[in-house]
Amino acid sequence: MRLKTNRVVDNLFAAPNSITQRMEGPECSGVVALDVSKMKDGDVAGLSAFNGDAGVLSVVAEGKAKYLVMASNSVSLAEDSKAITGVKVEEKARMKLLRNVVYLRVDGDFNLHKDNATFYYSLDNKKWTPIGPEYKMIFDYRRMFMGSKFAIFNYATKNLGGYVDVDFFHYQRIN
Repeated sequence: MRLKTNRVVDNLFAAPNSITQRMEGPECSGVVALDVSKMKDGDVAGLSAFNGDAGVLSVVAEGKAKYLVMASNSVSLAEDSKAITGVKVEEKARMKLLRNVVYLRVDGDFNLHKDNATFYYSLDNKKWTPIGPEYKMIFDYRRMFMGSKFAIFNYATKNLGGYVDVDFFHYQRIN
């Protein structure tokens, strides 16, 4: 599946071409395979534990370089219209990505008093490396929707024309 950029936006919450899958308890895991070779400067693509407060693992194209970035994103919405009024982004980890095919994984743990998402990347879909801290998912239905979802996304922050190819998304409910 090819995700093309079709509108310049400045954050994940405004990205028009995100694909989501509900996360389930008590535990679940989602893996996406991305070919990021055709991303353009300013493009952002990846996998998220998505809600009004989101943990985000993304490939960010900056000039000719690409970086793997784990961050938390928290959206503020207008009370009356639900329009986006701001997004607070806190980068937790960053590393240069030297390959064009990358595998991203998010594990969700909804056991009692947990509600954590853990982020991983792989270059071969076999050896997984954690990136960033555990992310505490917040159950808040007032801003977006009830519960967290996996979100596969690609959006442009500067220019249109970039795209990513999604080879697969594997979902597994555990327990």
